[in-house]
Amino acid sequence: MPMQREVKDWQGQRLYIAPDNPAGRNLALLMQQQGATVLGMVDNLKQGPDVCNHVSNSKPHDAVLIAISDFQQKIAEGMLKNGFVAKKIWCCTSLSPLLFKPYKAGSILKKLKTLMNESLASLLDLLPKGPVVYYAEKYVDSNVLVAFDEHQKLHQNVYLVVKDAQRGFHPAQIDKPWQVRWLLQRAKVLVLDHESTDTVFNRIRTQAKVVQLWHGLPFKHLAGNKHFPHILDEAFVSSSSWFNQQIFPGMFKAKHYLDLGYPRNDALLQAPPQRCWHNALPLSQLQRQSAGKKLILYMPTYRDNGQNEHPIHWPELQQFLVGHNAVFVMKTHPFLAPFDELRQQEGCDRIFHYPGRFNVYPWLADADLLITDYSSVAFDFLLCNKPVLHFMYDIDQYAKVRGQFAIGKEDFIAGSVAENFAQMLEQMALDLESDRFASKRQALQQKFSMVNTEACSALIDYLEQLKQQP
Repeated sequence: MPMQREVKDWQGQRLYIAPDNPAGRNLALLMQQQGATVLGMVDNLKQGPDVCNHVSNSKPHDAVLIAISDFQQKIAEGMLKNGFVAKKIWCCTSLSPLLFKPYKAGSILKKLKTLMNESLASLLDLLPKGPVVYYAEKYVDSNVLVAFDEHQKLHQNVYLVVKDAQRGFHPAQIDKPWQVRWLLQRAKVLVLDHESTDTVFNRIRTQAKVVQLWHGLPFKHLAGNKHFPHILDEAFVSSSSWFNQQIFPGMFKAKHYLDLGYPRNDALLQAPPQRCWHNALPLSQLQRQSAGKKLILYMPTYRDNGQNEHPIHWPELQQFLVGHNAVFVMKTHPFLAPFDELRQQEGCDRIFHYPGRFNVYPWLADADLLITDYSSVAFDFLLCNKPVLHFMYDIDQYAKVRGQFAIGKEDFIAGSVAENFAQMLEQMALDLESDRFASKRQALQQKFSMVNTEACSALIDYLEQLKQQP
């Protein structure tokens, strides 16, 4: 078997693509464009008209290609359990150019290690449950970070554990593997804001009272956890009772859907000294960068198709900012901005790049204008009652990769829209001069019954009540 295949090697081949998520859908689109026959998607858990769960339901095929992710090995192992053949499984290693390597099964030693871990987990299951544990993996997102920071100030037996931590996010975080495992197995209440396929985590979430904070009201469709048969969380928390009734129950499974608000949004309602500044660039730097100038914050959505270069002409934007006495701060995905400091755009002293792994909400609170596209931050920013500009230069292509949107554009857009860079400059100028969409913002807040008070206090009270329950 060749050690690597290029995209041309798949022309005319009959393929399945895994998994059924935006990255998988994008790979399927790319392979079709390159002359391959895509029969459908393979996913170990999800259902759909073109989704195959077991080899018995598949059509004759030459290969299954797994999209780039951190979980290719686990996806492949799940497919093997469902009857797919190892020699037909290939893992995508690069999108530009498209490259694939054959799947390699785990060694006997690795299988033995897995068996030992399962035996250890069975013993640890017998431990008495007690603490409230906030759980993160490589990154600590802002909902978990802010809620934990406030919670541990007020109560004992509260922990933040970070599996595979990429860096320090909070001085009290626990990231030594044995401590993470010990606290997870003892958790009475488990708080998270993401989904995970980690084996240990999925075992523990069936034993603890799980509270899912997620990370925003969606415009784009989400897979959620509805396809995980073993999951029924204690509560799902958001900042909108309308979304809790109409949208989230179709995506996430929980006993209760609570509109307590998002902890990260507390910064949008607080004076600067009251905000949580952990894992954020400091207040002094914010004040220095924006002193006497208008602050524009650009927060684009991550593109699963890898096309994350935005059509911005930096010198022209610099000239615009000088003319309007403004500064422009761009905050992108952690994958795209892995540095830890504010970086100036080359040759542009009014344009800066915010580190992707840092919490930007303490800065967002002081922004005079938010520019985004399809991100849930547009809903959050309604609390600031300031203009939002939607830079939707690729909405048709984005929709092809993401699939359907959760709600209509008319229920998401509460500001100006630009489809190219020239329109963006034009709308920015108008938004910096006057607030044209205040009534639309107010109408959306009312329609969605959005929480406009600080969230942490109510959330912490609820978690403490859960901890006391049998």
